This record gives sequence, structure tokens and C-alpha cells, in this order.
Amino acid sequence: MIDNHYNLQKLMTFYIKVMVITITLFAILMSAFRIVDIYVEKDQTLNEGINRSSSIVESQQNQVDNLTKNINQSQDRVANLEAFFRMDPEAYLDYSQSHSSSSYFYYLPNQVADFLRNSKATKVTLSLNQESESISMNPQNLSGSRISAKKVESKGLYYGTSLINDSTYQPYGSVIVNFSPERLNASLKQAHNSQGMQIFVVTSVGRIRYSYNSNLMPVAKRSLINNPKQGKSLIHSLENEYFVKTQKADNQDDIVALVPKFVVYRKIVLTILFFILLAAVVDTFLWWTLKYVFHNYTLHLESMTKAMEKVSGGDLKTRIPVPSEEGELNTLATGINDMLDAIDQYVLQIYQLELAQKDANMKALQSQINPHFLYNTLEYIRMYAINEGQTELADVVFSFASLLRNNISQESTVTLEKEFEFAEKYIYLYQMRFPDQLGYQFNLADDLKDLSVPKFIVQPLVENYFKHGIDLERFDNAIHIKARKKANTVIISVSDNGTPLSDEQLEKLNDKLSAQGSGLVKGDVSIGLMNVKARMTGAFGNDFEMKVMNNNFGGVTVTMQIILEG
Repeated sequence: MIDNHYNLQKLMTFYIKVMVITITLFAILMSAFRIVDIYVEKDQTLNEGINRSSSIVESQQNQVDNLTKNINQSQDRVANLEAFFRMDPEAYLDYSQSHSSSSYFYYLPNQVADFLRNSKATKVTLSLNQESESISMNPQNLSGSRISAKKVESKGLYYGTSLINDSTYQPYGSVIVNFSPERLNASLKQAHNSQGMQIFVVTSVGRIRYSYNSNLMPVAKRSLINNPKQGKSLIHSLENEYFVKTQKADNQDDIVALVPKFVVYRKIVLTILFFILLAAVVDTFLWWTLKYVFHNYTLHLESMTKAMEKVSGGDLKTRIPVPSEEGELNTLATGINDMLDAIDQYVLQIYQLELAQKDANMKALQSQINPHFLYNTLEYIRMYAINEGQTELADVVFSFASLLRNNISQESTVTLEKEFEFAEKYIYLYQMRFPDQLGYQFNLADDLKDLSVPKFIVQPLVENYFKHGIDLERFDNAIHIKARKKANTVIISVSDNGTPLSDEQLEKLNDKLSAQGSGLVKGDVSIGLMNVKARMTGAFGNDFEMKVMNNNFGGVTVTMQIILEG
């Protein structure tokens, strides 16, 4: 007895090893790809944070510089600024009106209002060295409120520039502009993986101008506050706990982008754990499935082997148990049982078949007719008719002999020219029977005469006409068979002026033609059409199409189209 369990156990063990190794390698490979992606994402986060911050900081600094340049553009505007500090609002308005040119009215609150509206700044503070008070202006108070110059302080995101005297090149005042951090916050929130990123904008004197996500890890903020000017040594100390990238903006601010290392490493650990867990789950599931399947196979094969041993011992009445599940074992057991059933009958049948074969051979010998004898007999009749002057009878006999020879021949394909000749002989026999009631016409393009087609593709269509379409009470019955070529398509049509089909009949017939495959059809009123379609489809595949339609002559046209290779 073959130890199927042992063989299947080895096979199952082998498959499990291959499966575990494959899935494990796949998990390692996917983990490696994901880890690379995490580091790429980290670099992308740092770069995007730097670029977004730098772009907005430089833009805001440029806006402040332009405001300062506008205020300090000329001596008249410097004088206007000094008047703004010395005078009350009414007196300053009179001063601006009287000292403006005819084409341009310069009024400082208007200039600041335009700046606040366009730049989205929240406050502008103007200071002059010789003045003890500074003026703070915001969108709600464009006339400005005066505060002691010693108490001027700005918190959050602000930029300051000096007012320079063009004559002495000495600073005589300053402009401080405050911005809301919302624009920077909104921009950085759109950055890739912004929740794991910290951004600091540090001025050249070490002040933190702006911070984003500083609560993520407060170590970085404390380091920047306590060691504002340590430069590279500070960056080096931050690199112990952060991935760091810095860039100096055009206004000399340092943009510092940080991603905590624990955030990146946590992602890597979670990724590795995820793929390990996934691989373990998949391995366990597949192992259990294979074990269950192979166990059932073992039981079925053992029962089949025992039954076969009994059969080999001579017990032909033994049958193999058939598994209830569909599958190859079910098919195999059923097939073997059918074979055993057949073996029970073979002993008796062999003797009966030998007798039947002898009887069949005797009958075949008795019924054999030599085709040459039949052809020679028909040729004798034809020659006799010619000698007697019966030329029409001779032509009929010749056509009939040709049809008979074509039917008996074993060739499966013929040229289109021979197929047309065969159909013409068939029609000729009908015309001899009804000489004054039937006419026919054949048109075959010269370049299609040698086209190879299956045998009997035109005659069944002609026969359909004589069965269903011809009206023997009429004297104008006609049939036209045509073959032409259009581009790379061969079109063969059989048209008559017989009986048209109803729309329902046409639809039903064409549905059958479009649905039929290459198998022959039996037991159908349109067997001729269907078998022509089947054999042409077998020869030309999807490059063949057949359709039936009513024509303008009151009859039916059957069209066959063959697409030739270009």
C-alpha cells in the first residue's frame, strides 16, 4: 500500500516552508520600502517647512521695507512724518493738505491704512529718536495712540526697520510692524506631515520671531531661548533629539525646521510590527487552510486506494466512496466507478460486438456500390441523350452528375469560383423544371475566384429560397448571387424577389445568427443558414459576419462578410 499520508505530509510541509519564507521576505521587503518612505517623508517635511516659512517671512519683511522706504522716500515725507508726531490730528490734516503737490495728496494715516489692508498686518508702530512718545496704529485706530517710547515693546511675529537720514546716513527713527501668525500657521498646516514638525524663525540677534508646534517637544524651544547665539554648537546639540534643517532667509533670519527623532522612529517600529503581525496572521491562516485541505485529501485518497486494492484482487463489485464536495477527487472517484460499471458489461458485450461486427461487415459488402459505376452509368445516359438529340436532358444529367460528384467528394474547402459553379448547376436543375418561371444571375469578382471557403456555403442559401421563397404562380421569380470586395472585406450576397420576412422573424433570425458559435445546429427550421454560419465562423472566426434582411425587390437578401487580413 502506498503511504499517501506520508507523501502528502511532505508536500504540505514543503509548501508551508515556501509560503513562510515568501511571506516573510515580502514583509521584510515592504518594511524596507516603507522605512525608506518614512525617511523621504521626513526630508520632505523639513524642506517644505523651511520653504513655506522662508517664503512668508521674506515676503513680510519686504512689505515692511517697502513701507519704510515709502515713509522715508523724500524730505517732504520726512517732514510730514515729523509733523504727524508734533501736531494733533486736525492740525496735521491741514498741514498735509497745504504741503501736498497739486497732483498727489500724501496723508500718512491713509498710507498706513493701505499698508495694513494689503499686507494683513495687525499693527504699525512709528518712533522718532527726538520724540519721547511713539505712535501705534492699527486698523481700528488709524490716527494712532501715543505711548511712551521707553514702553514700546512688541510680542509675537514682528519686523523692525530703521528710518535713515539720506543726508547724514544716521538713523533718526524706526518702524515696527506686527503680523498675525495665522498666515504662517495656515501655510504650515498644509505642509506634508505638519503635525510632526516644529518650525522656529530666529532673528540675527537670537530672538525667536515665530514658532510652530513648539509644544511638540519643548526641549528645542528652551535650547533656542537659553542659547540664542551658539550657532552650530546649538544645532549640534539639537541633533541629539531631532532631525534638523536650517536655512538663512534674505532678512538674515534663521529658519530652523525640526522633526523629533522619536516621531520617526516610532513610525518605523510601528511599520515593522505591522508587517510582522500581518505576515504572522497570513502564515497562520494559510498553514491552517493547507493542513485542513491536505488532511481531507489524505482521507479520501486512502479510502480510494483501499477500494482499488480490492478491485485489483478480483472483486469487481467494489465501488469507491465518492466525496460529497465537488472537485477533482469527486470526478476521479465517479469516473473510476463508471469504469468499473462498464467493466462488468464488457465480457458479455465483447462477444456480442464480435457477432454484430461480422453481421455489419456482411451487410456492408452487400450494399457497396462503386461510385465509378454510378458516374459511368450517368455518363452513358447523357451520351445517349445527345445521340437522340435531347440536349436539354443531357445537360440535366450532366448537372446532376456534377452535383453528385461534388457531394461525394471528401474535400472540405473549395474556391469561391467552384462554389458558384456548384450553386449554378443546382439552380439550373430547377430552371429546367420551371423554364418560364425562374431567372438567375451570378456576379463574381475576378480577384475573388481563388478565395478558399468551406464547401456548401452558397447552395444551402439557394435551397432556402426554393423551399420558402419561390412562388410558382409567378413568372418573374429571380435570384441574384454576387461576390465583391470592398477594401479588405469580402461581401457575398444571395438576393431574391420571393417572400419577405416579418420584422419579428428577421429579429429572431438575426439574433440566432449573432449568438451562434461554430457548432453545427440541428432540429431548426433555419438549419441551412445556421450551419453555413457555423462553418464560416469555424473557418474565419470573429472576422465573419452573417445577416438577413428584406430587400427592395420584395424578397430576402442574405449577406456574408469576411474581413481579410491586411
